[in-house]
Amino acid sequence: MMLKQKFIVQYGSMAITQIVGMVAGIIVARLAGPGVMGMVAYGTSYVSLLGFINGIFGSAHIKLVSEGREHSECMGVFTRLQGICALIYFIAVLALFLVRKYLLHYPFESKELELIIIIALLTHTFELYGQYANVVFTANLQQAKANLPNFFKTIIYHIGRILIVIFFIKNLALKLYFWHLILAILFIPVIYRLLKGYPIGKYNHNLAKEYVRYGKFIFAMVIIGSITQYSDKLMLAHFTNTTQLGYYSAAHSIGGLILLMANSVGLIFFPLFSGYISNGDWDSVNGKIYQYHEFIILFLFPLICLLAIIGGPVMLLILGTKYKPSIIPFQILIFASYLSVLGMPYGNIISGMGKFNYDVFINLICLAVFIISIFVFIAPMMLNLGIVGLAANQLVMNFTKNGLYLYFAKKLGEVRLKSNNNIRHIIIIGWTILAYFISIYLKRFISLWWLLMIPIYLIPLYLILNITGFMEKQHWRLLLETFNIKKTLKYAYNELKH
Repeated sequence: MMLKQKFIVQYGSMAITQIVGMVAGIIVARLAGPGVMGMVAYGTSYVSLLGFINGIFGSAHIKLVSEGREHSECMGVFTRLQGICALIYFIAVLALFLVRKYLLHYPFESKELELIIIIALLTHTFELYGQYANVVFTANLQQAKANLPNFFKTIIYHIGRILIVIFFIKNLALKLYFWHLILAILFIPVIYRLLKGYPIGKYNHNLAKEYVRYGKFIFAMVIIGSITQYSDKLMLAHFTNTTQLGYYSAAHSIGGLILLMANSVGLIFFPLFSGYISNGDWDSVNGKIYQYHEFIILFLFPLICLLAIIGGPVMLLILGTKYKPSIIPFQILIFASYLSVLGMPYGNIISGMGKFNYDVFINLICLAVFIISIFVFIAPMMLNLGIVGLAANQLVMNFTKNGLYLYFAKKLGEVRLKSNNNIRHIIIIGWTILAYFISIYLKRFISLWWLLMIPIYLIPLYLILNITGFMEKQHWRLLLETFNIKKTLKYAYNELKH
């Protein structure tokens, strides 16, 4: 199955686009300022708030295809349902905009922001075709087809962003979104070409009922997901301004590389676990979880801890001194993202078992936690922590969600955990605390202390892990096998060829 190569294509393409986006974002942030960043983030959050409408049947399609249902029939039902959802989404967002502006007479921050929202709506609507294709390819575990078109589109998009902020001064946020719209339209023929090998069968009413059966639970989950993902940013802009949102977006964009791993793992593990569980193969499920956890604890968690120590000077070097308010949110967000990465398999186990009702229950609890924590952290009459509170809210949310997913995955399935992973965490955290005090000492004498901390932190840590027996040669082999570029390119070529 070339699972490692599928992961690398999935994560690698997303990570590279994130890095390119981060570089472009740095240039945009430096030349345009946090105000433009905030307006773009607000436009995205506004039109994405109702994006859950388009995510109702995606998981159902992946679930049914991975179980071996007749593919053309699944395509026939999914295509029609997704088309209806896209139409409802467009009308709903447009109605929300018009009601606020003309009936409630509740003005937006500026006329430019209004135009940005309209263009963002059109952009998001055209991009739904790509999201539809992504679900189709993911259901078939075709990560190359699912990611590479978006990879090239995103690279072109970010190059265009850089050129826009260099050559234009006025209405930058508007011009950036207009460029995004043009590109979304231009890539529609590319996606159409990749989908030609997937015949769309006739509408099957009985099969549609199964999509709806799964979809009613997914509908509740994606509503909650949209609320928790986007409403906090809208609330921050309401209580403060779009400039503060720009600071937060800068921190989130850099810390988002870690969260991408969680998303990549989820897109692969859901159909994979679904297939294993339908066959009662819990040994394979646990085997993949063991391997995955060893990988991220030994190689990702140390990088998270290192970034927490040196994140301040790195952020200022990348973004400039005017983004100093982004430092603490960044340090909090990378740990919040790590929790998502750590707990992702357990959520996919529950979905793979078809226990979407438990998913709804977990997300309802998380919604309650979200409402309480976001109010406590950012409301002016409470702690009023602003962007720091927004980041803290993410940490609380991810801790709650992953704890619940782990509990129910063990309760409903045959999930087994390895205790030595807890010891690995303790060793890494212990060394991180000691390394932090070393960094405080170095700050007094060396201006580039943070650069010295990279070898000072990593070399002794891996020596300790090897000496104690919590890291072996097989783990390094796993790292080399996972990032085997030759195998990855071969896999991507063969998939796109066929």
